[in-house]
Amino acid sequence: MSKVALSDDLNSYNSKALIRTKVKELFSEFSTKIFELADEAGAINSKKFEALSGFKSDFYNEYCSQLKGFFDSSASTFGKKSIKTLYLTYNGKNYILTQQGITEKGPVSIAPFTEEIPVKETIHDVEKACLKLRFQQE
Repeated sequence: MSKVALSDDLNSYNSKALIRTKVKELFSEFSTKIFELADEAGAINSKKFEALSGFKSDFYNEYCSQLKGFFDSSASTFGKKSIKTLYLTYNGKNYILTQQGITEKGPVSIAPFTEEIPVKETIHDVEKACLKLRFQQE
């Protein structure tokens, strides 16, 4: 079972702004929790996150949004398609983040990725993102 504990009072957060702030504040903890669950379940999405963790799916959706935003921080997104697939590394393991649908609000899943990552793809290091975010907050 999961080794990371997130505070039970998180489910009392109802506004998007509070959830956004809390996810940013606890980004490292959410990273650990979500990737643990992805390993356990084989793949994770907002519904599985809610079922397995007991926390609202809004936290998962906000986490994925911040994660994508962190790695897709190009200055201009005008006329550019949003990212549909991200290759991630966390704790020495590879994962794939996939967004279904044609809109930015499409469902997002994170799954372990054991195949060879295509040469033209960038592998994004989630642990470095957590560190960078922590230094920005201090």
